[in-house]
Amino acid sequence: MKSATERLLAFSFANADILLEVDASHRVRYVCGAVQSLLERPEDSVRGVPFEELVGAPDRIMVGQLLRALPNNARLNPVIVHLPVGGDTPASALLGGYRMDSDMPRFYLTLAKARIGATDAPDGNHDADTGLLDRDSFTQSVQSKLAAAREQNVEAKLTLIRLDEFDAFKDRVGGDAMAHVMEEIGGLLRAMSIDGSTAGRLGDDRFGIMHTPSVDPAQLEKSVAEISRESDPTGAGLAVSGATVELGPDELSEEDRRRVILYTVRKFSDSDDPPLAGSLADGMKEILADTVKRVQDFKQTIADNRLRIALQPIVSLADRSIHHYEALARPTNGQPPAGLVGFAEEIGMTQDFDLLVCHKAIDILTHARESGASVAIAVNISSVSLDSQLFVKAFRALVAESNWVAQQLLIEVTESMRIRDLAGINGILQAFRADGHKVCLDDFGAGAASFPYIQALDVDFVKIDGAYVKRLETHPRDRAILKAMVGLCADLGIGTVAEMVETEAQASALVELGVDHAQGYLFGRPTLDFAFPRAADAAVAAAAELKPRMALRRRGAVEIWGR
Repeated sequence: MKSATERLLAFSFANADILLEVDASHRVRYVCGAVQSLLERPEDSVRGVPFEELVGAPDRIMVGQLLRALPNNARLNPVIVHLPVGGDTPASALLGGYRMDSDMPRFYLTLAKARIGATDAPDGNHDADTGLLDRDSFTQSVQSKLAAAREQNVEAKLTLIRLDEFDAFKDRVGGDAMAHVMEEIGGLLRAMSIDGSTAGRLGDDRFGIMHTPSVDPAQLEKSVAEISRESDPTGAGLAVSGATVELGPDELSEEDRRRVILYTVRKFSDSDDPPLAGSLADGMKEILADTVKRVQDFKQTIADNRLRIALQPIVSLADRSIHHYEALARPTNGQPPAGLVGFAEEIGMTQDFDLLVCHKAIDILTHARESGASVAIAVNISSVSLDSQLFVKAFRALVAESNWVAQQLLIEVTESMRIRDLAGINGILQAFRADGHKVCLDDFGAGAASFPYIQALDVDFVKIDGAYVKRLETHPRDRAILKAMVGLCADLGIGTVAEMVETEAQASALVELGVDHAQGYLFGRPTLDFAFPRAADAAVAAAAELKPRMALRRRGAVEIWGR
């Protein structure tokens, strides 16, 4: 008959590869199991060493915080740790255990090799000072964890933390002490987070953590403040504010609930508005309520088709003839369109917005074709939408309903969030070009990413950021940069469009520099379609009014897109 000890060992090894007994000072007193296989060292070399030394350096502070925070007679929820083995690709393991309160307090810990696909997957970019996820990686992690928690019927909470008077504290304690404080805070937040991997640094003085209900946010704030006091020569430390964000009202769908949470996190990261100056908890409630309303209003705007399209001409600088129009979305409630588009990108709803604009632009093209006019229109499509297979499929199906549409519908790629997968986006753009679309890259020269983009993305046109046009006559450096960009595009066989052209002097300078096309108030303001779906009538009328100024002549679709 098996002894009780043998049974316990058998049950333990059914879920773990290594069993360890660790004393109150965190030193290993007993170890058995696949030590050589998992840790790549013999059992004898493990006994007597601090347990933290058995995990990778980035995880040691977190593990120390985890063990110190574990109450007596409490179970340690499994967390992911990395082991200092395997060279450039260290192995991952699940750390679990139990802290027993007895005459000789002990931790009984387990290490189990992580399952492929469960914990070995890349977990995002990390902040160098704290080891926490950066903001973008944290928001992605929150999204996946919220979905997983819902599926498993597990309650998860999101707490946001702000360190007040952070800059003054940083100056007071000095570089080395500050580095230690940030490492300790990072370790603490990781230790208290779900899986040890759902805590992030959202700004210099702001953090986020997803945790179970067993974690007390108030105690977490106190622990962060205590870490800061230990390194402060004045003993004052940091004032710490926290707010646990509710997951949104019941009437929200699960997808909308995640959108609200993610936008709220970003708002918390960036905002210095008055709501954050007082009680953080009250401020976050206000932000959350506002976000819920904006999400609901946005969805209603799409559902009720509350958008009109304004058309603004883009002309050929050689003869001032209209090359094509840009479709500009105008909400019927008077909301600024830039804010609406930016909000859509923030909450991950650009696909619905962009697809509605495409529908409307195709309606305009169809009515124009029926009235005998030859019109070409550019639609703005966010890089976020292009990253969605569902959007790409829906867009191509929409265009395929009429075999002539692609020739007259230019795609203008807009980007408020950095494109991560340039190769993947380029593959999509080439599929669009094969369908017959011309592709334009918006806001060329506006950021550091522009030249890598033009290197990676094969496009037909670039739209030069209007800031260069505005400073063309007064800033020689901007003129030189603009000249270099135009020359580069010419060498690559890419057409150029200058935006925000308002004066004849600017137009003449652009011609001198070799710019192909231009857009701006000098050539025509956006023309609103006040009687949709008869939008083509407005577009044709607007073109007729502009004819004397721009020597407009009718051309076929092929000629319009030709250079």
